[in-house]
This record gives sequence, structure tokens and C-alpha cells, in this order.
Amino acid sequence: MPQDTLKLPELSLILLMGSSGAGKSTFARRLFKPTEIVSSDVCRGLVADDENDQSA
Repeated sequence: MPQDTLKLPELSLILLMGSSGAGKSTFARRLFKPTEIVSSDVCRGLVADDENDQSA
């Protein structure tokens, strides 16, 4: 992977979208601290009480 610089404003929201296995989580783990990553699965669990229930 090229060592490019990603410049972001201090307060930013970055959304990573793509098919399963595309490398979204790997990309996020390489560029951001664990405390800076919010998983959609965790958010789904908060509103539907089930992280795997995609009907919510």
C-alpha cells in the first residue's frame, strides 16, 4: 500500500463503504486509533439489540 498522506479536519466523520471483504476494516485499523472507529454493527446493536440483525 502506498504511504500517502490523508489530511482531515480535526472534527471529521469518515464513512467507509464497500462490499464484504473489500478491506474497509483493515484500512480503518491502519489509519485510525481503536477509539476513533465506530462500527455499524455496534450501532445496529444499540438500536435493534442485535448486531447481526440487518432488518433494523
